Amino acid sequence: MPQPRGVCHGLPMHAALPEGLRDAGFAVAQARSLGMTSSQLRSRELPRPFRGARALRAPASQLERAQAFAPLLRPWQALAGLSALAVLGLPVPWRFARSDDVEVLSATGRGFPKRAGVRVRRIAPDRLETRLVEGVRVASPSLVWAQLAQRCTVQELVMLGDAIVSEAGHYPNRRLPGPLASIDELAATARRWSRSSGAAAMLEALERVRPGVESPRETDMRLFITGAGLPEPEVQVTIVDPSTGRTLGRADLLHRDARVVEEYEGDGHREQGQWDRDIQKYREFERIGLHVVRATNRDFVPSPEGWLADLAAVLQRRGSTPVTSDPLRASVQLWRRSG
Repeated sequence: MPQPRGVCHGLPMHAALPEGLRDAGFAVAQARSLGMTSSQLRSRELPRPFRGARALRAPASQLERAQAFAPLLRPWQALAGLSALAVLGLPVPWRFARSDDVEVLSATGRGFPKRAGVRVRRIAPDRLETRLVEGVRVASPSLVWAQLAQRCTVQELVMLGDAIVSEAGHYPNRRLPGPLASIDELAATARRWSRSSGAAAMLEALERVRPGVESPRETDMRLFITGAGLPEPEVQVTIVDPSTGRTLGRADLLHRDARVVEEYEGDGHREQGQWDRDIQKYREFERIGLHVVRATNRDFVPSPEGWLADLAAVLQRRGSTPVTSDPLRASVQLWRRSG
């Protein structure tokens, strides 16, 4: 009997897969169209993450589960919620880190078969804005932000908003170049969803979203500072030598009136070349009269209170006046970031 197209018998299943199915999960219907037989699709070498899908290996993360389900999406559907965050590479709140369900938005009036491990929400077709990420269809970043407003805290929405509007080319784990949306686009989304249960949280978060942030921990640091009743610092400020005009580097955060810089030292700063550049930058900052206050993950976990007390003392000595305490102080939640 003739062999199915592209299938080589006698080889391990992964090597025997038809061309086009060897790099990711796939739908059973697609595999049949390429010549795979029922017996091959029943192979124990092909995990079955969802009914109607096969994978090259069992998904072990939110991203891999989302990617494994993606071939089953119809044109009127898109990955949403935490699944969309994983595909976009946006920060996931630590309390949702163990969520295994794949989340999908599906246009009203169209069918969607029930599958174990899949949560479906309906949305009006004219509201389903989508984006492709390496061939995977997800809800647009601003739509994901609006949908998650119904279950995220204000701080979590600020974190997501900062990540979405950041133009940084090296924002950690983000899988598309930024910005993914502008603050004006987030505001327009908030207006479109003004009758949703998350509308108030969106508006409150929108007031705190800032462009230019380069990591989730920078957002944490800024919100910790304002939550402690200290003045809000500027974000990612280019520091110039006033006597020569030479650029000395960028400050993560800057209290300009007190001439105090706050810097977060993540794991990337441990690389020798980066370490050397950081030390030189801090020396240059101090030479022109700036005071540098550095922070690591240990300063924030389990609590940032000690670091904030030290910063408050520095700001007070250098003439900065505390402002009214921000209501976020009582709801600070650390995110799943280790450095």
